Amino acid sequence: MSRVLGLGGWVFAVVLLVLGPLPGAAAEEAPRRWALIVGENQGLASEERLRFAETDAQRMREVLQEVGTVSPERTMTVLGADAAKLREALTRFRARLAVEASPRDWLLLYVSSHAGDGSLHLRGTELPLRELVDFLKGAPVGVGLLILDSCRSGIATRLKGLRPVATPVTMEASELEGRVVISASGADEYAQESDALQGSFFTHHLSVGLRGAADASRDGRVTLEEAYRYAYARTLESTLVSPGGMQRPTFRMDLRGRGELILSEPQRARGRLTLDVKAPGRWLVLASESGTLVAELEKGEGPTTLAVAPGAYRLLLRAEDGYLERSVRVPLDGTVSVGGEPLEQAARMRLARKGGAESALLVAVGPSLTSGIVGGLSSLAGLDVRLVREGRLLTGVDISGLGFAVRRGTGSRVSFQQTELELRLGAGPHWKHGAWTFSGALEAGALAVFQSRIPDEEARFGLEPLALVTGGVRLDLRSRLSMLLSASAGGVLAKRDSGTALVPRASASLMVGYAL
Repeated sequence: MSRVLGLGGWVFAVVLLVLGPLPGAAAEEAPRRWALIVGENQGLASEERLRFAETDAQRMREVLQEVGTVSPERTMTVLGADAAKLREALTRFRARLAVEASPRDWLLLYVSSHAGDGSLHLRGTELPLRELVDFLKGAPVGVGLLILDSCRSGIATRLKGLRPVATPVTMEASELEGRVVISASGADEYAQESDALQGSFFTHHLSVGLRGAADASRDGRVTLEEAYRYAYARTLESTLVSPGGMQRPTFRMDLRGRGELILSEPQRARGRLTLDVKAPGRWLVLASESGTLVAELEKGEGPTTLAVAPGAYRLLLRAEDGYLERSVRVPLDGTVSVGGEPLEQAARMRLARKGGAESALLVAVGPSLTSGIVGGLSSLAGLDVRLVREGRLLTGVDISGLGFAVRRGTGSRVSFQQTELELRLGAGPHWKHGAWTFSGALEAGALAVFQSRIPDEEARFGLEPLALVTGGVRLDLRSRLSMLLSASAGGVLAKRDSGTALVPRASASLMVGYAL
């Protein structure tokens, strides 16, 4: 279940990057990283209390300390604070930076809360976002990152001097000057929480990306470009059919420099987990003791390594029949690899069901309602049975089906009973987005019509052709079960006393499907 964050405002990220290398910088100590993490579930009195803003803040702190090389000694965490307490925390942190930080250091400020109209909403109070931006600008560090996870934050990318960047992003940035702004949503979009992920979509996917899922080059490091690409794609997929609407992260920047900006180094983590399965698949990684969801990711082709804390984990791979589960223990200062023939086979079976070279069959059954084709009978109710095959037939045609329906109705003006048997064949394209499948088809078939109980007349029978355009949506549930909603519109060439006539025809059905 998804939940909309806040009633207005900012959502994700402002990254302020100002790196001014000094003469003799090579002789200086390695840059240190600082972090101020803020999470607040309660907004204004009129706003629904968030469930996971503080959890997101804690999750980001863990990721930064495990793979972002931010030490606990240089991390400040502020949970459950109003505007006044956050200002006090900013003042204390500013004073410490003034004494201890250097122009070679990094600073990351992460905030997860309600927001709207250019301000954070914190326990019934408001703090203008400009105060956070000014804090970053005045910090005596070389690189500053501000990450905001709130609603309608696309407005954050309108800071003066920044230019929009359309995805995909490409950049060169190690000796940097300037600013980067990342928003978890557009200016008119909601950032959203997920009960299943136990956090917001964007923060979850960003943190999983920083743990290694975004490491497209597989060099053990995650760059700003890799992290943004991964979080953008996964957030878009996760919110495609969400009640809160689609969420599109945005990116603007004003950078000068050469090289890459490294956000995390999973290869340096104390514990590493490798999903050593070549085929793509959807994986869940849960901590065994607490049951906490550590990562939910759509793994691409080839192995993927995630940086995780040492300990026991449950791994679940979506297979043909539910999930295939493995338990592992990640050692201290070591790597554990999970693979093998059963997991590889499960991943390939899932890939086939998503429209690979192999085909998949689905049988579905459920009630239906159809418009009538004779006067005095406006609608008929009945039962639909469908056999659907997913597999490429022609270019652009990758789904086909056979449908059979039985329906019955009783006339209103003149008492009679009509029974219909409908058989139709169809084919068309389909599109998959996570657990959802959308399809369209052109269908043709025959309609057998039986009329009985007609006053002073004998029973009648007719066989009539029909043609329909059909659209459907399917939601995959646990195991092999799914729910299907289908709607059709077209016409029937029906017999009349004076000849034949084209009669409009519409129908809808709600079915339960089972994968064969």
